Amino acid sequence: MANALNRHEGLSPHAFTPAIIRRDAFGPRAAFRGFVAEVDGRLVGYASFLPGYNTDIALAELWMLDLFVVPSERGRGIGRALVRAVARETVRRRLTCLEWGVRGRNTRARRFYRRLGARIGRAPRVASLIGRPLRALAR
Repeated sequence: MANALNRHEGLSPHAFTPAIIRRDAFGPRAAFRGFVAEVDGRLVGYASFLPGYNTDIALAELWMLDLFVVPSERGRGIGRALVRAVARETVRRRLTCLEWGVRGRNTRARRFYRRLGARIGRAPRVASLIGRPLRALAR
């Protein structure tokens, strides 16, 4: 899935291998965590995240690295469910901030994130769920 996102973004389509994913997401020193979405036993989306710190507001946070849903499954609530899962993990960890990047040219994603309650900064484009909007989505 990460390679599908890389292809979608025009990046190296073969950066991730199953061995790298097992090592970096599931190994004893996991660099990141993630959630996956399935439809009829098929993997159709994922969200990956890691802990971070936002120096602008002096708070620990979760940073969502990737959100991807295969094009044929978009518009069915899968992306929302994945972001909600990451929001719930943020709240479960007693953090009050979830942030992620969004490309300026990706107007569909920016609309989607705003519908979730996210605030999107100017440049670079960073979307945030902080406080009440984060808790509302996590419910």
